[in-house]
Amino acid sequence: MAMGSALLWWQCRLRHGTIAAAAWSGCPRAAGTTTRRRRWTTSTPRSSSRRPPASSSSSSSSSPSHRDRRVFLSSSTAASVDDEFGNEFRVTSPFEPAGDQPAAIERLVEQISRGDRFSVLRGITGTGKTNVMAHVVARIGRPTLVLCHNKTLAAQLARELSALLAGNHVRLFVSYYDRYVPESYNEVADRYIAKKSSINDELDALRHLATRALVQHRDVVVVASVSCIYGMGMPKTYLEARLRWTAGETAFDGVEDIAAAMQATAYSPADENEDDLRRGQFQLARVSTGAALVLWPPYEAYPMRIDFATSKLGEYVVSSIFLGNARGMKPVSDTTIFPARHHLTDSPEQFEEALRRIQNELHDRATELNAESKHLEANRLLQRVSQDLKMLRETGTCSGVENYSRHMALREAGEAPDTLLDYFGANEWLLMVDESHVTLPQLKAMYGGDRSRKERLVKHGYRLPSALDNRPLKDEEFWARVYQGVFVSATPSRQELDLIENVNEPIDMIIRPTYVCDPEIYVRQTKDQLTNLFDEIRLRARRDEKTLVIALTKRDAEDLAAYLISQGVSAAYIHSGLSTHDRSNALKALQRGEIDCLVGVNLLREGLDLPQVSLVAILNADSEGFLRSETALLQTIGRAARNTRGSAILYANRVTESMKKCIDATNYRRRYQIEYNAKHDKEMKSTQGSSVLSIFDLLKDQIEAALPLEDAMAENSITKVFTHDHNIALSSSPLVLHRKEGYIDIVTDHVPSKPGVYFWKDADGNILYIGKAKRLRSRVKSYLSPTANHSTRIQVMIKKASSIEFVLTPSDRDALLLENKLIKYHQPLYNTLLKDDESYPYICATIGDDFPQLTIAPTRQVGSKYRYFGPYPKYTELHEIMQGIEKKYDLRSMCFQARYGDLSKADYLHLFEKVISEVFDRKGRIVKNSLLAQRSKYESSNLFESRHNKSRDVAVVGQCDSTYVVYVLQLREGLIAGQFSYGFELKAGSDMDFGYVIQNVLEKKHYPSGATRPGGFSFFPEEILCQHPVAEAKGLREAIRSACNESEPDRVKSPIAIRTPASKGIRHESDTRALQCAMENAAQVAHKRSLTTIEGVPVTSVDGTAALELADLLSLEDPPRRIECFDISHTHGEGTVASRVVFLNGLPAPELSRRFNIESIKGVDDYASLEEVLERRFHRVWANGEGGLVAQTDPWAKPDLVVIDGGKGQLTSALKGMAKANVFPPLNYIKRRRVENSTKSDGLYMETDNIDRQTFVPIVSLAKNKEDVFGVESSMPMKTRQDSAALLLLRAIRDESHRFALKSHQKRRSKANGL
Repeated sequence: MAMGSALLWWQCRLRHGTIAAAAWSGCPRAAGTTTRRRRWTTSTPRSSSRRPPASSSSSSSSSPSHRDRRVFLSSSTAASVDDEFGNEFRVTSPFEPAGDQPAAIERLVEQISRGDRFSVLRGITGTGKTNVMAHVVARIGRPTLVLCHNKTLAAQLARELSALLAGNHVRLFVSYYDRYVPESYNEVADRYIAKKSSINDELDALRHLATRALVQHRDVVVVASVSCIYGMGMPKTYLEARLRWTAGETAFDGVEDIAAAMQATAYSPADENEDDLRRGQFQLARVSTGAALVLWPPYEAYPMRIDFATSKLGEYVVSSIFLGNARGMKPVSDTTIFPARHHLTDSPEQFEEALRRIQNELHDRATELNAESKHLEANRLLQRVSQDLKMLRETGTCSGVENYSRHMALREAGEAPDTLLDYFGANEWLLMVDESHVTLPQLKAMYGGDRSRKERLVKHGYRLPSALDNRPLKDEEFWARVYQGVFVSATPSRQELDLIENVNEPIDMIIRPTYVCDPEIYVRQTKDQLTNLFDEIRLRARRDEKTLVIALTKRDAEDLAAYLISQGVSAAYIHSGLSTHDRSNALKALQRGEIDCLVGVNLLREGLDLPQVSLVAILNADSEGFLRSETALLQTIGRAARNTRGSAILYANRVTESMKKCIDATNYRRRYQIEYNAKHDKEMKSTQGSSVLSIFDLLKDQIEAALPLEDAMAENSITKVFTHDHNIALSSSPLVLHRKEGYIDIVTDHVPSKPGVYFWKDADGNILYIGKAKRLRSRVKSYLSPTANHSTRIQVMIKKASSIEFVLTPSDRDALLLENKLIKYHQPLYNTLLKDDESYPYICATIGDDFPQLTIAPTRQVGSKYRYFGPYPKYTELHEIMQGIEKKYDLRSMCFQARYGDLSKADYLHLFEKVISEVFDRKGRIVKNSLLAQRSKYESSNLFESRHNKSRDVAVVGQCDSTYVVYVLQLREGLIAGQFSYGFELKAGSDMDFGYVIQNVLEKKHYPSGATRPGGFSFFPEEILCQHPVAEAKGLREAIRSACNESEPDRVKSPIAIRTPASKGIRHESDTRALQCAMENAAQVAHKRSLTTIEGVPVTSVDGTAALELADLLSLEDPPRRIECFDISHTHGEGTVASRVVFLNGLPAPELSRRFNIESIKGVDDYASLEEVLERRFHRVWANGEGGLVAQTDPWAKPDLVVIDGGKGQLTSALKGMAKANVFPPLNYIKRRRVENSTKSDGLYMETDNIDRQTFVPIVSLAKNKEDVFGVESSMPMKTRQDSAALLLLRAIRDESHRFALKSHQKRRSKANGL
């Protein structure tokens, strides 16, 4: 669990200098009053005669060490012990226990009272197990933890128990994550995945309500998911940090002390730039009468306000306290403020000790890794942890701070973390495990899965070994904390039954209080199953009854729901891929009658109270497995057991063993129930069901209702935080960057009010923080405003910053994408949430599958047969496109009908091709399509929506100092298809005609090289927009046509317009925006080129930097001086040509370039061509006779490094060719790993004794798409920075090889055509 801003002492010291002792003691200094503290004592365990023996199938009973370390809260802050714990459990229900309920209640109470450690309540669906649980809790009278296996069932159970125990404190405790991707490392793919999560404030509020109830009351029932076994901070520290404030008594020396008290309890100052106050935040302002504080405790539905009046002594005394509610503010005389987070530290001394422990562990672990020759892992760990320590010292928190929780709590290695269970104290609380056959295995698996994932992170230097102690409880640790437990299930597993063996028998419940019998079961063939299912659903809908349909996969559930909707059935789907909120709302829609059918996978099983459902239909019932096991079938069919007309249909072509057992068990119980009803003259009746409130509505229920207010008080709007004057926003350290030590003066008048990305840098040029803005100037001013109220982290960052830099983007959507990539690459110290490219998904067309579909893919898989469209900066934009496709084409419904219904596969494939053609492909002239326009907008931002950008090149001149470039921006169908730049020189004092320069570059350089089509589009445009007018437009058109005939002979000829920007009319805006974008990019390219030497080669390639980096990257003894690169070129499968270019000391040597004509290879086979070329080239490295290698002055001398233009496949082919010439990669490569997909029979690996002469040459390949560098020793690309000198040199060599290959190919084809 995330610790959040746990280390708040340092935050307070930074903000306020020192902290009043009163703030650390848990409350500020009160004038003439004292605040009672909750006393923590160790309770005495019951005698051993009362404690049941441990079962052999469970862990032993809790050891004394576990019992002694737990505590019991024996008093409260403002009330006496009797007042606080005086409430008793009381069941409030209009119905008396009926059916098998009375007997079950008596037997359970008897077993628990006599000290039996475990009991099993085995009750079939609908027998009222929840009612039995409530009565047992009321009779036993202990705090109770009810454990569930998912959030949805926990929410439903909490609602039901809240209704049954209305006068008591029933609380919900579940994971507060809406989305959670844990930190992990994939060893196979060599890929690190950072933690990504989003916290739901409402779920967090419910957690705070639960812990507050446990420390204030005894009549508490907490319904929790298995997240309750994860660490969440020490209850002692949480309780001692609370603040007790009383109007007219509590006083502070100054407003700084008020802010310090807030931050000591984990409340953070609200950002003044934000419109709304959030939970866990506060705002503090000076007013004419003193000060006003508005804070929002996470456990409250609304913020609260506390006013301070200035006394004669200059103190700030609490004058009034107001609690917020729906109508405004309610005055109270005093209040207790609990911390905003559960993770806190006791004192600054504890914090410093924690940092010391982290530093010591880092030293020991790095030494250990280096001793094992794991230098990469050691350096990685040193860098990551050192950065975390720096952030902890400066801001009190860091990204992934929860991984240091063992040190923060000063626990020993292996010691169990503090969890929700510790908030129950040492008193003998009761555990009830709902649906125990699912919950217990899940409970046990939590530790193993967490441990396995973190061990890989520790092994590879991403985390310290202490991160292993940021974990859930082990199975034995959990049971050591449990005094007595009740397992509740309709189908208990062998584990629960073994725990009570030789002690007691399961308590069975077969007769329901409504006397409804088990549903009838029908088995039907899968032929025409959709038609049959549709008829059955409509039949139930006419009777105002509901249907549950169980599919086998998430995709099937979604597609079936889409099909039913297309057929006029009101339906929805539910599965684990939906958020907690959406799953809860789907169930609520069924309960309220808004839909007639709900389709699910594995969530429509245990515990759901849906009496409206009279039919459960299970597809693929004969697919034997976990989802179609006997237990799963019994639980699923049980959803129809609350309705008098309940029935179940199993669609299957055979009866499996699981189906047979399920049918037999259900039929047996049904006969027993019918006989019982006849014997006792009972009449069946359907239940009304539980509340239809959403899980989030529990927050409103569990916060006390506000008292009526006076009319005048109702006028105070809670959304207006301050009603007083607050011209001076209080901050102990005003954020004003005037010139002084550590700062430079930043003039914001010259910052453009345009979208872009900004960088905060320190005096050494290190990037401190990266952000994006719609208007850069306003955003920067907001940082530098004297009234800005930033978090401590941002305050520290601004103090260190000395400059701000900017990158302009065409739109704020582009800024969002660019910000993401830059943060991922640079990982600035003060960007706590690092993003990666997985945040931006694609639409994936699964072309090649039997039934291709459109899916959402988090990343683009390189080398996949599928087609990808995107990325999309926001999931909402992507969903708009997908929903638009479904609305227009009904694609998913048609796919489902083709798989399970009567739609032919050919008809579906035709429809899918139509969707791809109309929405995604743009061949020829495009018919107006709203989905196409929407997709273009989201994929390429708003700049290129204009129809004038369908096929247009924009040519401009960019300048940086004395460096000039001609920049060509290719626009095709509203997308950027390519970007090209060409340098030229401008002599001092000359008056150059830029129009002439543009024409010369386009005629002689740009268009003659157009053999490669950008992204499937034509390289040649229908229109050229030039920044400066060209003198000979006719000559330019003729040159373009000539090059087009050469490169794209099949292209339909069309007129080429050559224009300058329009000064008015409908084209003016489009021309201006396109030209502006091109000019901004041209200026950036010119700036980069200003750092290069002659021939466009980077400085680092000539001065030796790149060669040294290559030697280090490839483990070479010496920097490579002579580098050769090989490339293959052909057009339409004909005239294959290979080329070799040579770089000497970082510069091209054109006199050594060579062309290889491929004659022996038929058709297009780049792999075979490479193999032939490399064999031919390296046969010439040997001198004739016995002379060994040729001299270094020979054009065919042995190179220091070979570069292949391509990926892993091309690299393997090149190795095969070299091996045929007895040239091999260095021995250290061979010893480490074989080349992928090769064996000794391939000739890649020499038998040293059988080869008379051999030599060794390092070799790598450079892939085109992601610029990945592949070596011989691994199937994964090497780790290189995109701007590294080594990669820049490899790119320059590869690009030169590509250009030479194109020219060679064109010459050969011209010769063949007799030109």
